[in-house]
Amino acid sequence: MIRRRLKDNEELHKRNKKEIDDLEALEITELEEQRKKEIEAALKEINDKFEKLIGELRVRNQDLRNYQKTRHDERGERMKEGIVLMDRKFKERNSSVDEQGIHHREELEKISCEVANRKTRYSNFRSTISSILASKDHWTEAQCLPDISKASDALVQGVRTNVLPLESLKQIEAVDLTTTMGVRITEKPESVVDIKNVGAQAWNVTYMKYIDNGSIVITGKVDSEHIHITAIDRKGKLISTYLMNQNTGDSNVIPHTSSPLNLFKLVTTWGGKISIYNIHNRSHIRKHMRDIIINWDDKKHVISVTTDRINMNVYIGTDSRDVFVLDDMLNHRHTLQLPQGIKASTDMVMRDDNLLVCDYASESAYIVTKKGSGTELVCKLPKPDHRGGIWRPVRVCMDCNGFIYIYILWAVKISGQLRGILTQYSMDGYHLLSTKNVKSNVFGIDTVVTDPSEKLTLVTVVGELYTYGLVMDS
Repeated sequence: MIRRRLKDNEELHKRNKKEIDDLEALEITELEEQRKKEIEAALKEINDKFEKLIGELRVRNQDLRNYQKTRHDERGERMKEGIVLMDRKFKERNSSVDEQGIHHREELEKISCEVANRKTRYSNFRSTISSILASKDHWTEAQCLPDISKASDALVQGVRTNVLPLESLKQIEAVDLTTTMGVRITEKPESVVDIKNVGAQAWNVTYMKYIDNGSIVITGKVDSEHIHITAIDRKGKLISTYLMNQNTGDSNVIPHTSSPLNLFKLVTTWGGKISIYNIHNRSHIRKHMRDIIINWDDKKHVISVTTDRINMNVYIGTDSRDVFVLDDMLNHRHTLQLPQGIKASTDMVMRDDNLLVCDYASESAYIVTKKGSGTELVCKLPKPDHRGGIWRPVRVCMDCNGFIYIYILWAVKISGQLRGILTQYSMDGYHLLSTKNVKSNVFGIDTVVTDPSEKLTLVTVVGELYTYGLVMDS
C-alpha cells in the first residue's frame, strides 16, 4: 500500500515535473517569440528612422545642391554682366586711344610740315644773306644791314610761333577701368527693418555677416555673461536665436562673428574664447586661446576673426601685429605678423591670399598679402577727406564675388558726438570711389545676394537693418 502510494507519488511528481518543464519551455518559447517581435519592431523603428533621416538628408542635400546651383548661376550672371561691362569699357578705351592716336599723328604731320617749311625758309634766308654779302665789297658798308634785317623778319616771326611740344604727343589719356565699372550705392536705403527679438529684448548688435545659405547672422551682447547669435532672412525676419554662455565675467568684452566655414558654421569670439557654432543643429566647439597657443599672453586681446573657406582656416586678429591661424577644429597652425606700421587688426576680411585689415589704433586701413610665414604690405587705402576729428576704420567687407569693390565703415567723434561714414574702394584699394554718411550707431556692414542683384546691408547697435541697392550703371 505504502509502496503503491510512493509509486503513485513518483509518477505524479514526474507528471508535474513534465508539465512544469512543458510550461517553462512554452513560456521560454513565448518569451523568445515576444523578444524576437520586440527586436524586429525595434529594428523596424530604427530602420524607419534611419530611412527617414536618409530621406531628410537627401532632400536637404538636394536643396543645398539646388541652392548652390542657383547661387552659382546668379554669380555667373553677375560675372557675365561685369565682363560685358568691362568689355564695353575696354572698347571705349581702345576707341579713345585710337582717336587720340589719329589726332596725335595729324599733329605730328603738321609739326613735320612746319619744320620742313621753316627749314626751307631758313635755307632761302641763308641764300639771300649770301647774295647780299657777295654784292658788297666791304663789311664796313652798313647799308646792307637793313636789307638783312628785313629778310630775316619773316623767319624770326615764324620761329617765334609756338609749336605743340612733342612731349605732349606721347601722352595717352588712360581710362581707369576700376573706376568705370559703374556700380554705385543708392542714395537712400531700399528698406529699413527693426529686427524683432533684438530691440524688444534690449540686446545690442556688434557684428553682422551674410551666410551663403541665404541668411544673415548678427551677434551681440545680452549681458556680461551671454551673447546672442541671431539668424534673420534678407528681409530682417527672425529665423532663430541662440544664447551662448561665455562666462568671461568682463562686461566690456565685445563679441565678433566671421564669415562661415561652410553653409552652417560660423566663428564667434568673446574675450579669449573661440567658438565654432553650427547654425543648423546649434552644436558648437569652444576653446580658450591659452589652450590653443603655447605661452599665450593673457594681456593680449582677441578683437577680430575671419575665415578662409577654401583652406578651412580661421584667422584670429588681436590688439597687436599678431594674427593666429587655426584649423577648423581650432588647432594652431601658424602665426602671421602684420607689417610695421599696423598696430592691431580691428576687423579683417580674407580675399585670396590677401587680408583687408582695419586698424582703429593707427587710424588706417590696409591690404596685406601673405608671404611665406610673414606678410607684406600691398597698399594703404586712402582715407575719406572729411574735416574735423580723426576718422578711424571699424568694419570692412567686400562684394559677394570678392573681386570688384571694397567697403569700409569709418567712425569719428566730434564734440562728443559719434559720426559714421561708408566708403567704397576699387578692388586694388588705391582708388576711393565714393563716400556716404550713415547713422552714427551703425556697427556692422556686409553685402548680401538677392534675386537677381546684390545689396549692401548695414545694422545698427539697436538692431535696425538698412538695405541699400548696388546699381550697375549702363
